[in-house]
Amino acid sequence: MFVGHEFLAFALAGGAARWLGCDDAAALRLGAVATLAALLPDLDIVYAAATYAVAVAGGTPVGWEAFWGVANAVHRIVTHPLPVGAVAALVFGAAAALAAVRGSIADDGRSSLRTSVRTGAVPAVLAAAGVAVLLPAFRTTVGTAAALVAAAFLVCVGAAGWFVARSSSSSATGVTLAAAVGFLTHPFGDVFLARPPPLLSPLGPPILVERVALATDPTLEILAVLFVELASVWFGVIVFSHLSPVGFGRLREVLDRRAALGVAYAGTVFVLPPPTIVDAHVLGFTIVPLAVAVGLWTGHPRRIRPVIDEGANRRPHSSKKTVYRGFITGLATLTVAAIAYTGVYVLV
Repeated sequence: MFVGHEFLAFALAGGAARWLGCDDAAALRLGAVATLAALLPDLDIVYAAATYAVAVAGGTPVGWEAFWGVANAVHRIVTHPLPVGAVAALVFGAAAALAAVRGSIADDGRSSLRTSVRTGAVPAVLAAAGVAVLLPAFRTTVGTAAALVAAAFLVCVGAAGWFVARSSSSSATGVTLAAAVGFLTHPFGDVFLARPPPLLSPLGPPILVERVALATDPTLEILAVLFVELASVWFGVIVFSHLSPVGFGRLREVLDRRAALGVAYAGTVFVLPPPTIVDAHVLGFTIVPLAVAVGLWTGHPRRIRPVIDEGANRRPHSSKKTVYRGFITGLATLTVAAIAYTGVYVLV
């Protein structure tokens, strides 16, 4: 469930940018910004892992259930709420605007500098106001440690925004909006696998406090979560295939028939314990390696035949397309495996 956030954010931001009139390259850049923003809230898993390590040293047992029992008390509590996402988007955009101003000064472009200052003033002022409200609220309602984690998170967000601006020509407004897509959609992807994060913390009352169950059977429930994740990933892949350079190829051109090997995973119904939300690793640590193995096999350069180029000249696939082919085939293998497993599980 760490992966779908990024693909969904890419699809929403990149697709919206293209629909609003941006060219393919600009839409790809804004989709990439949203992808990065959707990844950043999970940085707190590092803090959660450190907290668990301290707990283990104090006698907490080692194991997945014990880890998440400790980690869920700190993971997603600070970085996932919607007020934090809104402020993070403003901090991201403000840092991008400041980087653009610095670049304008270096280039000695006065008109460009004035434009950058005007564009960046609003997110900078709003970001400062948001931080001034957010951090004291965390300190008052949750604790000093939460305020420090939030501050560290926003520093990381600002650094990411600065880096993006130095390597991209997107406007500060576009970057801020794309980052908002990533930050504000992220918490909703966590409502199926664990207790939802406190969506309005630290500024509002608790809402959506229980995990959203997709099935009554515990194994079908984890499979349903997997299909939600797969749908998010395929959504992002489809949008990318429409925005990407021609050299990557469309989905039907890069999908390899070896994805059908995923059907073999259905046999694990008879040899592995049925996975559940609690034992999700039984599913993840078996179905994903199969997909990775097929993807690597398909994407190996020596396995790719040359294709007909314009002018009837034959040339090998580019390395990027080779990797893309392997990724798409691996993803299709995972999808086929999940469908096959679910079908056999229901039948038996």
